[in-house]
Amino acid sequence: MCGVGDFFDLGLGSLDGAALDLDGLRDRAVLVVNVASRCGLAPQYAGLEHLQRRYAPLGFSVLGVPCNQFANQEPDAAEEIQAFCSATYGTTFPMTEKLEVNGRRRHPLYQQLVDTPDDAGKAGDVAWNFEKFLVSPAGEVRARFRPPVEPEADEVIEAIEAVLSAPSYRRAERWEMMAPGGVRLGDRVRPRPGVELTVTRIEPAFLGRDGRLAFIEASDAQWLKAPAPAEGEVEVLRRLP
Repeated sequence: MCGVGDFFDLGLGSLDGAALDLDGLRDRAVLVVNVASRCGLAPQYAGLEHLQRRYAPLGFSVLGVPCNQFANQEPDAAEEIQAFCSATYGTTFPMTEKLEVNGRRRHPLYQQLVDTPDDAGKAGDVAWNFEKFLVSPAGEVRARFRPPVEPEADEVIEAIEAVLSAPSYRRAERWEMMAPGGVRLGDRVRPRPGVELTVTRIEPAFLGRDGRLAFIEASDAQWLKAPAPAEGEVEVLRRLP
């Protein structure tokens, strides 16, 4: 089983040019996927988003990695990539800056990921867009799925659930009070008594007011928007160390 050491000490930037929100990924199982908006496999974005919404409350995240190395199928600027993913597939999972996954300028993350063999025992270069690596919270690469494997294929689901249910990963949880600004996508929150939701989107300046925001759950289970004062506190479900 290959490891990537400190998974987040690898100089990763986010698609918008800022530093990647490591707190939103720390202590989570992460499915790393090199993506391309103009690829024939782009409809896999929908399945990746389904995984994000289904498993984020359990400690999981997809991490999209835009890459233009395969037939120049991700040529657009960051703003265009983000707009396409949001408008077409409603994606909420984090995405890195554009990276190279093969060749002499291969990013350090992929320098370690590609040592992982697939189910046929073959390691080495990424084959095409939408290749998937499942990394445990401890930084172990637990599985590799080649591009044609759909995100919601049985083998992907089984691998994710195996990581999330491992005894070393299961932890006690408790509700903690915190400022709304500290809430992350995928968090389970109680903005007010009697209201509980899993955050898939955060709307700043709710109704045009800087002092208020809204937490939104848009999932198969429900659609709910819950306003909260930006300077108040909300209850957030946190795993104990």
